[in-house]
Amino acid sequence: MSVLKSSDILAQVDERPTEPVPKASKTPKPRVQRTPKDLDERKRQAAETANAKPSPYASDLRHKLRQKVQLSFGQIPEFISDELSRLSNEAGMNKREYLYHLLRDAGADIPPYDQLDGRKL
Repeated sequence: MSVLKSSDILAQVDERPTEPVPKASKTPKPRVQRTPKDLDERKRQAAETANAKPSPYASDLRHKLRQKVQLSFGQIPEFISDELSRLSNEAGMNKREYLYHLLRDAGADIPPYDQLDGRKL
């Protein structure tokens, strides 16, 4: 094994060519020829995508769900709050669901609770 001296290394560096190495040229990709079958498939996919757009009902509901206000009953007697909790538990709902249920029974136009989650629209 031979030992290199720093003077030998510097001599080798000086011997390297200073001209830049030419880069390889990129060949253009061949253009894909589309057949009528490919175009029909693309039209079918576009039609499927158009059909997947939300209905006007869902768009309207999404808009309604974005407009929110704070609803608070303030101070109500404890026995009324207890009754609301008891009735909602018996119905298998939380208090908000039960309030919507009561409003629907009174004739309010409120969609089912599972549709009220705006993240699903």
